[in-house]
Amino acid sequence: MVDRPQRVSLLKAEIRHRLSSSFVLDCKFEIHAGFSVLFGASGAGKTSILDCIAGIKRPESGRIEVDEVVCFDSAKKIDLPPSARRMAYVFQDLALFPHLSVLENVIYGLDHLRKETRQEVGHAVLARFGSGHLVQRSTRDLSGGERQRVALARSLVTNPRALLLDEPLAALDRATRLKMIDALQSWNEEHAIPILYVTHSVREALALGQRVLVVEAGQVIAQGTPAEVLDRESWE
Repeated sequence: MVDRPQRVSLLKAEIRHRLSSSFVLDCKFEIHAGFSVLFGASGAGKTSILDCIAGIKRPESGRIEVDEVVCFDSAKKIDLPPSARRMAYVFQDLALFPHLSVLENVIYGLDHLRKETRQEVGHAVLARFGSGHLVQRSTRDLSGGERQRVALARSLVTNPRALLLDEPLAALDRATRLKMIDALQSWNEEHAIPILYVTHSVREALALGQRVLVVEAGQVIAQGTPAEVLDRESWE
């Protein structure tokens, strides 16, 4: 019996979208499973790229494909809704539900599973991110670091095709940030999906990125390993 070759997760994006009369998002790239960092100054277009991939914004033209599923193709008039793309997106403002407990937030998108299974999966992913003791807490009572961990747990519990992270660690202290980076890297070693991580921190890009895409004025102007594209004083 011959083993089947393992499928390699791949996210491909070709996006053209006018954000204003003077700013056009015009980029093309592909990333494999693992961490890829979108690096650039504020206003470069990094979040808009994530929004287009997730389906929150509709590009004027282009094509977006992840794990062999075409999410958007302007030529073929394909435009899957965000729910059908199975992209997990952690926003800068986290967007937790204040009226729900931590566990209820995490399992919110698992209605297709039995209640016992939802609870089991929710407890497991919270424990993975050091938040098992928070299950019954209200999200209103959480610290910034606790909210970040819960938001990450909620994004990963749905087994996404790709993970989009918009500066999720920006508000954390250095020690907590390092713990979260370790937890994310450990999780991805098991699941091997494309992770697109937005930051303007050189330190984070060097710590996380297997590949870095430098974004400037809506375009990817450089890409490669962190050492190749970030070893320049101009990025500091």
